[in-house]
Amino acid sequence: MINFQRVSCINGTVPLSSFLMAAEELCSMCKFVEDGEERVVIGSLDLNQCLWLPDEMTGMRPGVNEDSQTRAYLSNVCVAKELQNKGLGYALVDKSKKLAREWGITDLYVHVAIDNIAGQKLYKKSGFVYEGEEPAWRARFLGRPRRLLLWLDMNKEPL
Repeated sequence: MINFQRVSCINGTVPLSSFLMAAEELCSMCKFVEDGEERVVIGSLDLNQCLWLPDEMTGMRPGVNEDSQTRAYLSNVCVAKELQNKGLGYALVDKSKKLAREWGITDLYVHVAIDNIAGQKLYKKSGFVYEGEEPAWRARFLGRPRRLLLWLDMNKEPL
């Protein structure tokens, strides 16, 4: 895609045998076999090294005239409802920060719905701070809840 340097999908998985739901209830797209063991995806996020994400607010750091290749966004962050508030989201974000560091990312962003309090708590716990918010007119135009733009200074993240 235009403006995308790299994209990586980070998944959290467990053996299917340890999952609490009946196997028939699980989406076939979430199941796979690795080394002969059936597994299921229980959480996921995308790390996008790019200047901006389509239909989203753009982060201000580094400036537009600076090296945009050091900016990245988290997107499509999700954790199975049954496993929320158990640390999986935090572990996925932590893994994405490590990969972002390997890519040379200095500024990491995430968009979160203004009414997604659990998501906001996760990102705050992960070190993100408020940078801005989407205007109400734009959210209405796009048919979604307003979003906050949160920023993480990767230069201040411990190694």
